[in-house]
Amino acid sequence: MITKFDYKENFFQSVGKPHSGKNFILDKGVPFFIYREYLRSLHSYIHLIKLGWTTWSLIDNTEFSAKIDLAKSYNIPICLGGTLFEIAYDQGSYDNLLDFIVANGISCIEIASGFAVSISQLPIAIEKASNRSLIIMVEVGYKDEDKDNSLTNKERISHIKQALACGAHYVILEAREKGIGYSVFKKDQQRNSNLIGMIASEVGFDKIVFEAPDRNSQIFLVNMINSNVNIGNVSFDEISRLETIRRRIHADTYKKEGGSNEQNCN
Repeated sequence: MITKFDYKENFFQSVGKPHSGKNFILDKGVPFFIYREYLRSLHSYIHLIKLGWTTWSLIDNTEFSAKIDLAKSYNIPICLGGTLFEIAYDQGSYDNLLDFIVANGISCIEIASGFAVSISQLPIAIEKASNRSLIIMVEVGYKDEDKDNSLTNKERISHIKQALACGAHYVILEAREKGIGYSVFKKDQQRNSNLIGMIASEVGFDKIVFEAPDRNSQIFLVNMINSNVNIGNVSFDEISRLETIRRRIHADTYKKEGGSNEQNCN
């Protein structure tokens, strides 16, 4: 006997393509009741939540703790962002920040050198976070677009390798909320393609997270690499669409099998 949900279940299983790509969500400071409902409905597609920038400091302590506890109940790591790290490090309060993270049961920190910290300072910062048994995300690239554009592909690869060698669990390629002009989303398409190829051959994609803040950047990554690519700066309201893009039940990815770097993804 056919039930009313048979077609839906069959469509998801037989048409939609499975993948191992991770969605790293950017919480821009949504109220708790919205946050709660997104986690209730879509937790299966959320692999980490970053409390973005310093927005977490604007909410009261009860709501702050509730966000952490709810994510834990779904086994979703919570991360505090790179902007907070850079401000804390620049102000000389990094050790206090680490104490705060541990005291609140937060499992992850993003470490960056995008605007206030030098990349030469990151090894010590990574070591201190590692000593606290934290999941360490290291962001590569600069907030200023012109400065980021001055990085050669070779230099960017060197920064990625250095972060991984120092103990980073993941390396994030900076793209902010703009995308265009950063990382693999520069106007020079050949440069973008070359960088993706260098990552594939010299590093692999397992530990790389591409900030892809909008539909076009997400489609580009899935088609250029494959559905297993790790994507960051995903808004709560983009999770469902991104999953259709990954599973190739979206018009712009349907029957497209990814780029020549498919074998290098996890």
